[in-house]
Amino acid sequence: MGLAVSWEGKVVGRQDLGATDFAVTGEAHTGSWLGQAYQGRGIGTEMRAAVLHLAFEGLGARSMTTGAMADNARSLRVSEKLGYRPDGREVLSVRGEARDHRRLCLDRAGREAHRTVPVELHRLEPSLALFGL
Repeated sequence: MGLAVSWEGKVVGRQDLGATDFAVTGEAHTGSWLGQAYQGRGIGTEMRAAVLHLAFEGLGARSMTTGAMADNARSLRVSEKLGYRPDGREVLSVRGEARDHRRLCLDRAGREAHRTVPVELHRLEPSLALFGL
């Protein structure tokens, strides 16, 4: 699922939530992009906290995964603030060059220990079937 992120009436980023056999595994992954001009304002933390709230509270996730390039300190810092822990690394080919990618994982206990952004869900029930629930 791809979600647009808006700030003061402008689309400034994207937040994705995906899974395979979520009803069985209880694990999903997130990915995000935020325009550079909008970084450093707390928007990245809010958008990622919102999708985590949806996954854990709305959909009953057991764990979440994400990742970032090793040189993307801002993204790694947001993940750390939200409670993600290192879960390994891999080398990816990006535009023909080897890049170091860090994998991160967040379980329910880690999420609870790092909940600082208030988020509310409204009228999710009609959509639960779209998630296989």
